[in-house]
Amino acid sequence: MIKIVSTLIVFLVIGFVNIHAQEQSFEKKVKILSDKIEAITADERLSLKEEIKVINRRLKNNEITETEAQQLKKEAAERSALKIRQRVSAIEKQLQDLIQHKVDDEIFTEENRRRFRIGGFDIDYDTKYHKRYRDRYRGRTTSYTVLAFGLNNLAIDNSLSSIDDSEFNFWKSHFFELGINYKTRIFENNSLFYVNYGLSVMYNTLRPQKNQYFIANGNITTLQTHSIALDKSKFKNVQLVVPLLIELDFSKPTSAKESDKIRYRTNKSVRLGAGGFIGINLKTKQVLKYEENDINVKDIQKGDFNTNNFVYGLSAFIGHKDTSFYVKYNLNELFKNTATAQNNISFGVRFDW
Repeated sequence: MIKIVSTLIVFLVIGFVNIHAQEQSFEKKVKILSDKIEAITADERLSLKEEIKVINRRLKNNEITETEAQQLKKEAAERSALKIRQRVSAIEKQLQDLIQHKVDDEIFTEENRRRFRIGGFDIDYDTKYHKRYRDRYRGRTTSYTVLAFGLNNLAIDNSLSSIDDSEFNFWKSHFFELGINYKTRIFENNSLFYVNYGLSVMYNTLRPQKNQYFIANGNITTLQTHSIALDKSKFKNVQLVVPLLIELDFSKPTSAKESDKIRYRTNKSVRLGAGGFIGINLKTKQVLKYEENDINVKDIQKGDFNTNNFVYGLSAFIGHKDTSFYVKYNLNELFKNTATAQNNISFGVRFDW
C-alpha cells in the first residue's frame, strides 16, 4: 500500500508541477513564498496577541465590561485576518501565477499548430477542436486562493477524546494552509455537484507542554522532559499536498437578461465538501528557547525526526459563501515505529477567495 501511495504521489506532483526541469525547482519556489507567508502570519499573530493583552488589562481594571471586551477581541481578530489577507495578496498572486504557468505553459506545451507535448510524448490534435474544448472547460471551472488556519493536535490511537489530555498546548498548537484551488462543475446542466482540487502548502505546529520536547533515539521519536526550563518548545511540519474533494454548492444559477444563457455561480450560498488529500512532507523543524548561564538560547533543530515522508488523510468543510468551518485528519501516523498511533488532526476556519 505504501508503494502504491508513494508512486501515485510522485506522478501527481511531477505531472502537476514539474514536467520540465527549471533552474530553480518548483518546490523551492513554493518554500520561499510560503516562508514569506509564515513570517507575515507570525507578525500579525504577535500583534493580535499584544492587542488582546491590552483588552484583558482594560477588563481587569474595570475600564470595559465583559461584553465589550469580547466585542473588541472579535473586532481585533477580524482586523488581523484582514491585514493578513492584504499583506499576502501579492504573494498569493505569485503563487497562483506559478502554478498556472506550470499548468498552461508546461503541461500543455504547444510545439506547432497541431501538436503538443505531455511529459516528453508528442500528441497530434486539431487546434480548432482543442480551442472549443478549452473554452468549454474553463466555463465549468473556477479558481480560488485557499487560506485556512486554526488549531492542531494529535489523536492518540485514533481517539478524539485523547485531545482532552493532550501532551500539547491546545490553544498554542496551530495549523496554517495556503493554496490554489480549482473547482469544476461535474454535470453540464447541474450546478450542485463539483470536484474540488488543487495544491496547498500546510504548516502543522505542535507545542509540547510540561517542559517536554521531541528527541529521536535511533528510529524512534518520543517526548522527553528537558533538563533546562524551556521558555518555548515548538515542533513544526511543512507539507505539500494535493487535495481532492466532492463539493455541494447550493448557489442558485441566474439567467442573462440579454439571452437565454444560464450563468452558474459559485460560492454564493451554503457549501459543503468532503474528500481527502495526499502529499509529501517538505520539512520538519523543532525550536527550543531557554536561558542558560544568563544567556538566551534559541536552539533550531532540523531533520526528519522519523516522521513519515508521505502524508494522506481526510478533509471536510461546511460553510456559507467564502467562509467555512474546516477539519482535516491525517490517516498516516506522524512518526514511524511508535508504540501508539499518533495522527495529526486540525480544525479551524477556511477562506476560498
